Amino acid sequence: MIVMQLGNVKKSFGTDMIFENMNLEIKTGQTIGIVGKNGAGKTTLMKMMAGEMSIDEGQITSPKGISIGYLTQQMTLESTHNVREEMLRPFSRLLETGKEMERIAEWLAVHDYDDADYQAQLDRYEKVQNIFEAEGGYTIDSEVKTVLTGLGFAPEDLYRSVEAFSGGQKTRLALGQMLLSKPDLLLLDEPTNHLDMDTVAWLEQYLNSFPGAIAIISHDRYFLDRTVDKIYEVEMHRGTLYHTDYSGYVKEKAKNHALQMKAFEHQQKEIKELETFVEKNIARASTSNMAKSRRKKLESMERINMPRMDTKSADFSFDIRRESGNDVLRIKNLAIGYEETLNSHINLNIDKGDRLAIIGPNGIGKSTLVKTIAKKLSRHDGEIIYGANVSIGYYDQKQAEFTSGRSVLEELWHEYPNMNESDVRKVLGRFLFTQDEVMKQINDLSGGEKARIQLAKLMLEKNNLLILDEPTNHLDIDSKEVLEQSLQNFPGTLLFVSHDRYFINRIANKIVEMGDQHTEIYNGDYSYYQHKKEERAAMQIKIEQEENEVKHTNSYEAHKQKRNEIQKTKKSITKTEKEIQEKEAEIESIEETLALPEVYGDYEKAAEFNKQLIDSEAALERLMEEWASLSETLEAME
Repeated sequence: MIVMQLGNVKKSFGTDMIFENMNLEIKTGQTIGIVGKNGAGKTTLMKMMAGEMSIDEGQITSPKGISIGYLTQQMTLESTHNVREEMLRPFSRLLETGKEMERIAEWLAVHDYDDADYQAQLDRYEKVQNIFEAEGGYTIDSEVKTVLTGLGFAPEDLYRSVEAFSGGQKTRLALGQMLLSKPDLLLLDEPTNHLDMDTVAWLEQYLNSFPGAIAIISHDRYFLDRTVDKIYEVEMHRGTLYHTDYSGYVKEKAKNHALQMKAFEHQQKEIKELETFVEKNIARASTSNMAKSRRKKLESMERINMPRMDTKSADFSFDIRRESGNDVLRIKNLAIGYEETLNSHINLNIDKGDRLAIIGPNGIGKSTLVKTIAKKLSRHDGEIIYGANVSIGYYDQKQAEFTSGRSVLEELWHEYPNMNESDVRKVLGRFLFTQDEVMKQINDLSGGEKARIQLAKLMLEKNNLLILDEPTNHLDIDSKEVLEQSLQNFPGTLLFVSHDRYFINRIANKIVEMGDQHTEIYNGDYSYYQHKKEERAAMQIKIEQEENEVKHTNSYEAHKQKRNEIQKTKKSITKTEKEIQEKEAEIESIEETLALPEVYGDYEKAAEFNKQLIDSEAALERLMEEWASLSETLEAME
C-alpha cells in the first residue's frame, strides 16, 4: 500500500531555490534512505513529509487514516512522569480496552448466571478479550522492556522520572516511544545520533522487522547499508531514486554519470561534425541538398544536456613535519578519569604507522582516554611513554561546537598570523570557504562548517600522531569521504574514537575494544573485528549448547538412576510385604498348634512351639520395621 506520494513538490526560501519537481512514492514495507550534502534540503523535505512545513507547489498525499511518526535531530522526551508511564502512552487505547475487560470481569464476579444481562456481559467480555489479545495487549510490558533494553536502558530505569535523564538519553527515550507507537510511516532524521555501536546494531535489527514504511536521513553509511532498500538522493534541486542500498547507490550513480557523459560527448561530436559539414557545403550547388538535410537533422535533434553533479567538495590532506620513532606510545596500567577514576588497567602499544580505532559502549571512557593521551587530562595512575619525536595533533568532537566573535578568515589567521592572507584564503578554499564565505561569523556557522575549520587548523599543524575524537560528527557524507581519503594517505600514526563503522572500516588497521578495566586489541579492520566477535559468539553458543547437552544427558542419567532405584525399592517393599504375610500365617499356625490338647498338655512340646512363636513374632517385627523404612524411602523418592 502507498502510504505517501510526492508529486512535483517545490520549495524555496525567498530567492533561494531548495528543490523542485520532487517526486517520490513510499509503500508499506519499504525503507528509503534520504541522502545529500548538508544544505541540500533533506531535513526540509522530511519536515514537509511530516506536515510541519508547507510546500510552494505540487502535492504530498497520504491515504486517510495513515499515522506518521517523525523524529527530529533535536527531539527529546520532556515529561514529569516516569519512563514506564511515557512508554505506555502509545498503548493508551489498548490499555483502555484492558480496563474495560477488568470492569466486565468485576461485574461478572458479583452477578449470577440467571441475571438478565449476564450473557450479554459475558459475550462482550469475550469480544473485548479477543481484541486485546489480537492487538498484543498481553505483550505490552514485554515490548516496552525489549525496546528500552535495546536502546541501552536498565530495568530499574523504568520507574525513574524522565527529568532525571540527560539530553541524549531523552532523545533515545523519544525514539523508543516512537518505535512503540508503530506508525504506518516512520520518519527518522539522524536516528543514530547519541547511540553507541551496540544500540545502533539493535536499531538496525528492529527497523528491519518494522512492519510499516520508513524514511531515514542519515550520514551513517554503514547503517544505511544495513537498513534501506532504496536511496533518494537530493542534489542540485532535484531528487533521484536509486533501487539499492547506499554502497550500491554510490556505484550506480558513478556508472550513470559516466554513461550520461559518454552519451553527451558522443552527441556533441556528432553535432560538431554535422555543423562543420553544413558550414562547408551549404553554399555549394552539388552538396547543398545534403547540407540542408543535415541542418534539418540538427534542428530536430533532441539535445542531451551535459550531466551535472554537485562536485563542490572539500579537498585537503594531512602531512607531517618530521617522522616519529617506531615506538610511538607505550601505555601501562593506565587509570583515567576526571575527579574520580572512570576506568583503569588500560594497556596499549602503538607503533609508527598504526591506525587504531577505539570502540566501546558509551560512558566507558573512550574520549577520556584520548584526552589523557593528548595531555588534555592528567592520568590517575599508570604511565604513558611517548616515543622519540612524537608530536600530537588533537581533534575534539566538542571543537565543532566552539564559539568565536571572529570571522572564518580571522579565526584561521589568528592561529597562523605569519601566513599571508592569500595563503590563508587558499587553505580555507580547500575546506569549502570561498570568496565572501570567509567573512562569515564563526557563531553563525553550522556544526559541519565549524568542524571543517578545526580540520583546517589540524592540517596546518603537520603533527605525526593524530588523535581524533569522533572526527566525522557534523560532517556530511562527501566531507567524510574526503576526510577518509586524506587519512588513508596520512604518513603518520592515527588514534581515533568513532561510532562511524563505515569510517572505521576504511581507516583502521587495528581495533581497540574498551571494557571495564580491560582493553582488547583486534589486528584488522572493523569487518575483521565484527567477524571475530560473531565467531566468538557462535563459539559461546556452541559451548552453551554442549553444556546443555551434558546437563540434559546427566539429567537423563540421573532420572534413569532414580527410576531404577524407585523400581528396586518397590520390589523390596513387595517382597517384604509377601514375607510379612508369610510370617503372619506362620505365627497363626503356631498359635493354632499351641491350642491343641496334645501340645499344651505336653510341657516339652508346648515349650518348643512357644520358642518358635517368640522367634516368629520377633522376625515379623523386624519385617514391619523394614517395610516402614522402605515406604518412607519411596515416598521421598516420588
